[in-house]
Amino acid sequence: MEQEDLLYDPRFLEAHAGSIITDPATAIVELVANCWDAYATDVQITWPDSSQGRQFKIKDNGKGMTLEMFQDIWRTMSYDKIGAEGPLSDPPPGLDGSPRAVFGKNGKGRFASFCFASKYTTASTRDGQRFECEVRTSSTRPLVINNISFEGEKQVGHGTEIVGTGDIRSHLFTEEQARELIGSRFLFNPAFKVSINGKAITFNDIPALLSQEDLEVPGYGTVKILHIDSKKPNKTTKQHGIAWWVQNRAVGQCKWSGSDYERILDGRTSEAKRFIFIVQADYLNQKGAVASDWSGFNDENPAWKETRTRVQDRIRQIILDTGEASKTALKTNVMTKLGNSINGLSLLSKERVQTFVAQVVDKLPSFGESEIVQLGSLLTNLEKSKSQFGLLELLHDQKPDDLDALHSILSDWSISMAKLALDEIQTRLKLIGELRIKLKVVGVDEVHELQPLFERGLWMFGAQFESIEFTSNRGMTQVIKTIFGDKKGHGTRNRPDFVALPDSSIGFYARPSYNAQHNEDGIDHLVIIDLKTTGLSLGGKEQNQVWKYVKELRAKGYLKKHSKVDCFVLGDSIEDGESEPTSKGDEVTIFPMLYETILNRAEKRLLNLHSKVKDAPFLMEQQEQLKKFLEPVPVVQPELAEVKA
Repeated sequence: MEQEDLLYDPRFLEAHAGSIITDPATAIVELVANCWDAYATDVQITWPDSSQGRQFKIKDNGKGMTLEMFQDIWRTMSYDKIGAEGPLSDPPPGLDGSPRAVFGKNGKGRFASFCFASKYTTASTRDGQRFECEVRTSSTRPLVINNISFEGEKQVGHGTEIVGTGDIRSHLFTEEQARELIGSRFLFNPAFKVSINGKAITFNDIPALLSQEDLEVPGYGTVKILHIDSKKPNKTTKQHGIAWWVQNRAVGQCKWSGSDYERILDGRTSEAKRFIFIVQADYLNQKGAVASDWSGFNDENPAWKETRTRVQDRIRQIILDTGEASKTALKTNVMTKLGNSINGLSLLSKERVQTFVAQVVDKLPSFGESEIVQLGSLLTNLEKSKSQFGLLELLHDQKPDDLDALHSILSDWSISMAKLALDEIQTRLKLIGELRIKLKVVGVDEVHELQPLFERGLWMFGAQFESIEFTSNRGMTQVIKTIFGDKKGHGTRNRPDFVALPDSSIGFYARPSYNAQHNEDGIDHLVIIDLKTTGLSLGGKEQNQVWKYVKELRAKGYLKKHSKVDCFVLGDSIEDGESEPTSKGDEVTIFPMLYETILNRAEKRLLNLHSKVKDAPFLMEQQEQLKKFLEPVPVVQPELAEVKA
């Protein structure tokens, strides 16, 4: 079969390139960064305007590309510029300058122009040749490149120009916003000039992000410090830090040095990814502090050492002051959003929440406003809850894996749903544990110790007994009591729901039936649980005894002929040949069963959770409580008893 091109949905580019083709702020930064990486010194941008039919254009005087380079780069998805060309970009022929640290690494910049136009042309000059290509998309390929022209000899100059064609994309990102954004990101180097619609971007384009001041360095001169805050932290510190200018020329790279981290940042990584400081110190050239190739400063030069120390100390203070102002604003915003819920607290609780928010803002600078609001809301709810801070203590004691597991649970379940399910599981696990302990006691009181447990444990006998409509039937109990008379019963006043016999106790659990008018008209399903005392083997006699109860209830009119009856006779042993169920017609079945069997069935119905979570706190606490049940009553020894004279 002939291989065909893959088909691409129109959403493919958006999924692959993301905000580069949907967000004009991201797109223009990506395109200007490409110019920087090409070692351009002049970038000219035409901002698009659909109302005037003006297409987007960006032109630079960087190194440019040959047609072969363009084809290789543009046709390679996720092109790795750093891997292919290295982390530094050298200047083009005829231009002096130190290598630049490059921005590009994701290989998606070729898609940025689609944010402004449905297709575009790329023209570039390098090594004496010039080409022009059209770039667009199609239903079968995310990128289609068509050659327009090629001139391969004696072309002068270098650089690249991208021009939008086709439909002009409409968006709300204005030229003024673009100037402010580009200025906050790329004004750190005076040799890199960017203009939009013929007007150069300057510090005047970013007044809201800029502070500047003069700093006196005694014995040497005055430096100017300009502070740029890009507001939104980048993923890395690349192209952030301190840019040193001497006589309107950059010295070295814009970055944070090792001594900057030691004296300035002190771990404040969010500032390291947001701030740019431009330090203009012209006198350093006259003092011999600048390296001959302008790649940095002479570390032992006294003017440089004194200037660097004083500048670092001042920048540290600027960051601290900026941080305090932003912290105050952040605290105010958080408390405003928490206002409605906090106002319902007591004065003491309100003070605790306010103190907590202040401490989070001060000590956790990486937390954003939304995260702090969430934490404040959590604390407010804890203040309102009955358990208050017990939850925090429990969370503090958990291992990291357990906290991840809790996060996963709460992502899939609401707390009320999880509690409902866990409460039911806990009740059933505790029931199994209590039965296992009490069945170890020879001669255990079935009426007071076992029957109440089985009353809550009908689910152990099968899924058909899960219904909450199965309840004790006191009327049936009274009928059966008349069969035996007062002499054979014991303890019946304390537990009127059960029949107490010399060797067993009997419980009746009925589910009503309803007529066509939805009125109760008798018993639909009856469960009889006959708990035999330990040491008594179950045989035909015991099964016939239960059958006698059913016949008596039918004779008294408590059971209709169609009423289904399941009889469970439980003991700790069964006579040979008597372990199979016995049916009395289609409606009545008698099941002889060992206590151990019913407990094993119960554990399997709970997916053997009892053995898996036997160390759960509620089960450990139950075991401690039940130990008292197994302890014998202390007896005073006769020889130790006090004898009266």
